[in-house]
Amino acid sequence: MRICVVGAGIAGALLAWRLGDRATVDLITGPPGADATASSGGGVRGFETHPLQRRLAIESLSELLGTLHNQAVYTETGCTYLLPAYDGIESAVAEVEDALPGSATLVDSRELHRRGWHDLPAGTVGVLERRAGFINPDRLRTSVVRRLAFGRTTRVLTGPVLRLLTEADGTVSCRLPDRTERYDAVVVAAGSWTPGFLTENNFGVNTRTKAVQIAVYRVDGQLPTMFVDETSDLYGRPTADGRLLLGVDTQRWSVPPGSSAPVPDLAEQAVRIAGRRLPQLKLSTPDHLVSTADCYADPPVLTLWPVPGGTHRLYTFTGGSGGSVKTALAASRAAASELLAAGGTSTSTSRTENKRMTITEPGIRRADTQPVSRYHTIGIGAGPSNLSLAALYKNVTSERLALFDSRPGTGWHTPLLYPGVRMQTGWMKDLVSLVDPRHELTFLNYLVTSGRLYALINSQFDSLPRIEYERYLTWATERLGVVNFGAQVDAISLTDEGFQITVDGVPAAVSEHLVLGVGTRAVRPAYLGGLPAERAFIADDLGQRLAALDRTAPTAVIGGGQTGLESVLRLLGSGFTDVRWLGRNQWFRSIDDSPMANELYRPSHIQYLQGLNRGKRRQMIDDSRYSGDAITPGGLRALYQANYDGFLSLGQFPVTLLPGRDVQTSDLLPDGNIRLCCSTSTLPEEHVVRQLVVAAGREHVAAPFDDDLRERVEVDDDGDLLVEPDYSVRWKGMNGHKIYTFNASRYSHGLTNAGLTQLPVRAAIVLNSMFEREIYPIADDVCAVRW
Repeated sequence: MRICVVGAGIAGALLAWRLGDRATVDLITGPPGADATASSGGGVRGFETHPLQRRLAIESLSELLGTLHNQAVYTETGCTYLLPAYDGIESAVAEVEDALPGSATLVDSRELHRRGWHDLPAGTVGVLERRAGFINPDRLRTSVVRRLAFGRTTRVLTGPVLRLLTEADGTVSCRLPDRTERYDAVVVAAGSWTPGFLTENNFGVNTRTKAVQIAVYRVDGQLPTMFVDETSDLYGRPTADGRLLLGVDTQRWSVPPGSSAPVPDLAEQAVRIAGRRLPQLKLSTPDHLVSTADCYADPPVLTLWPVPGGTHRLYTFTGGSGGSVKTALAASRAAASELLAAGGTSTSTSRTENKRMTITEPGIRRADTQPVSRYHTIGIGAGPSNLSLAALYKNVTSERLALFDSRPGTGWHTPLLYPGVRMQTGWMKDLVSLVDPRHELTFLNYLVTSGRLYALINSQFDSLPRIEYERYLTWATERLGVVNFGAQVDAISLTDEGFQITVDGVPAAVSEHLVLGVGTRAVRPAYLGGLPAERAFIADDLGQRLAALDRTAPTAVIGGGQTGLESVLRLLGSGFTDVRWLGRNQWFRSIDDSPMANELYRPSHIQYLQGLNRGKRRQMIDDSRYSGDAITPGGLRALYQANYDGFLSLGQFPVTLLPGRDVQTSDLLPDGNIRLCCSTSTLPEEHVVRQLVVAAGREHVAAPFDDDLRERVEVDDDGDLLVEPDYSVRWKGMNGHKIYTFNASRYSHGLTNAGLTQLPVRAAIVLNSMFEREIYPIADDVCAVRW
């Protein structure tokens, strides 16, 4: 194999070294300058809370102590790891002790106090390790790179890599300033540069950056061992010259790669915490302060990751918990073996298949002590609205987003999909095109990559088949890889960490922001109660009930909208000869698809609505509802033509249209027939049928807020959420956390609220608000209408 490793930090250098004996390897160093390896504190120990990270740390420490301690300049200090007790900690400590006898001990808070630790939370325990300390990772990296530069099958090339190009056979090309090299596999191990580098090359990302800041202090008093205090996020170690390196977790994500500006007051915070925990220490002002960025993956394990977004052989090897030095030796050996074993075989990159790709941060744990995944944004529901948001999101940030959906897999109104059903919007109004037509998830790209472009064009559809649109959504969902299917969100709560969602009764994830795209459900009128379910049901169940129905018996379809029409067409196409279509309006209305009506679906009209008072806005929206809440003209034409064909064959129309009938009640008659009692514009009517299909519309599904959060959310006089122009929900005590909603703002944002016409525009407005800058400009100035 010919393999390229991009990035010559400690992880990339060791991986290239492991590969060098069994493959032809190029290590591309990237631009010169300091990196996380040069700035690292170099701490090494065996104990970690994550099982896989712990195994790698133990194996790395064993190899370091056995053969590489001189090259790495290993200095033993011992280590104290403070954390809340959890089930299984004893066996975790035993793993370290088994590998390094006499090294690891579990102690309680009293022993920690005796060793100088104070002000610890109740239940704190400590893992003491004798065989632990720090290395000089820059020295080890330099030694390895020098060896690679003179290797028989290895080369060290100076970067930068200008472009990554994937080939049809799964290989990957790297474009350098003076040439292009092609490889069987490419591994990006560029540390904090990794997310941005992949984004610039139009690939998905599976890591993100975080600010790291440490300072070195002169100390009066006895120096502690190296330590990690998980109860306060403080960490530190003694230095070779008798000073103390000290830092505290920043919780600042998605910072620019390379050196970053110092985090204000963070050094002072570290000193304050150290003063409480180790009061015997007297610290000077910092002699030296290092502020940089490092790369984090989830789970916090340095491992080989396939890059999301295709079948190419492109991987990342970076991150871990930000302190990958302690696991890099064993992790690089495992990654090299995995890469060589894969050979020419590509690896699936779907996050729905690779459950490891969810950001998890320390300090957030379920009651059963399992880590709770942390994201920047969580979306509830994986319909078109949230898929559009996820598609635009992936191209503008390395932050993490996840969607949770109760469905077992991809689909969109699947029970209502069958041949002949058409869309009500044009194909250009897909997930992304209106704001980012060069995005990889356009409908046009779906047609080209799936090989069906010419077949669809030549079919000359007036309206796109809805089945085709569902397949497009499935295609996009697989490439996004952020949807957790089969995840019923039971509750949404507000915690100190942000929004916490509970899935199937278990806390599952925490995020800074929340986006609601829960969609709608079919209305089940009261008159369905008491009727036999096999003969009286909603339109969603028509597909599964169809085979058992009597095709010659009188059959009612109730509901004068698009779903009602589609149900009638399906019955007619299946050979039913006596269909009565009832609708409450005085005629079966078709959509107004005129140029003026389409002006209502432009960003300029949405903006205009925001300037109206609530009453006037509601009146205007109700007045124009039939520009969208109606039937496609082509659908009505298809029905009339099919009905006339039936008339020619049967001598009577198989479908009778009954507008102006509002079904109020129903009765089950002794002979098993069903009587429908309707109000009309004149006298009441009764219709007796054998079976009926109800398409009475859909209703919004409320978000599963817990009681506390529900009380914080503000609603209007009708009980609807108060939604701001940026689709954010007004609520009390947000403290920087925002809730956004799609599909629940009809009387604030108009008819585009629940439709597909403005999907990417709505998503772009949310992203601009979420990140407080204009990521996507929303321009709609060329308009002949002045509202």
